[in-house]
Amino acid sequence: MAGQRDTAQYIFDTLKEEILSLELKPADELSEAELCKRFDASRTPVRTAIQRLSDIDLVEIAPYQYTRVSLIDFSAARQMIFMRIVMESRILSDFIDRANDFLIEDLEHIIRKQDILLKGKFIAEDFYKLDTEFHSLFFRQMDVLEIWKLLQESVHYTRLRMLDIVEVRDFLSIVEEHKKILSMVREKDKRDISSLLETHLNGGLVRIRERSGGKYEKYFKNYKIGEI
Repeated sequence: MAGQRDTAQYIFDTLKEEILSLELKPADELSEAELCKRFDASRTPVRTAIQRLSDIDLVEIAPYQYTRVSLIDFSAARQMIFMRIVMESRILSDFIDRANDFLIEDLEHIIRKQDILLKGKFIAEDFYKLDTEFHSLFFRQMDVLEIWKLLQESVHYTRLRMLDIVEVRDFLSIVEEHKKILSMVREKDKRDISSLLETHLNGGLVRIRERSGGKYEKYFKNYKIGEI
């Protein structure tokens, strides 16, 4: 029994990572037989893993019809962005008051690493990690990491961010906006915090809509053209 639980956990963890990273894309079919063969497992742990993925809205199950990766809920992702803009604006404002040379150097270091990535070959997930490191620094320094963790728990928002980074790949725009935030911190200038973060955090939606020619609309449900 313990062995099946361990196997189910491994299958769950592996598929969850592949779905969140878009290695498995929205609407991709998941064959129980193929998963059993892939993981060298019986149907019981595979079904357990699939059900757990369904419970967190990463998999859609229609009995006797299909099992597939869930579509990205555009409405849920958009609401999470709105909440993040409100929260991060206040947190960044407080961070600016506290920012010293050491914290500014930490931000500069992250941006330098992003610049280095842009000069060579890299995988998009590495850029995603640096983007996360940049923003989470504000939350960590203000001792509100639980809020950051809450924001990261939205599987639909996470996949939207990954879609922007992995598929649209406009890394330069993201780095340039990070540099604007850094400049704001250096100068202790709070005047445009909300508008800058609104532009930055909505940037993924804008890029997906404007630069993909409708290519990715099939990945979404509750999608509203032009709404950000």
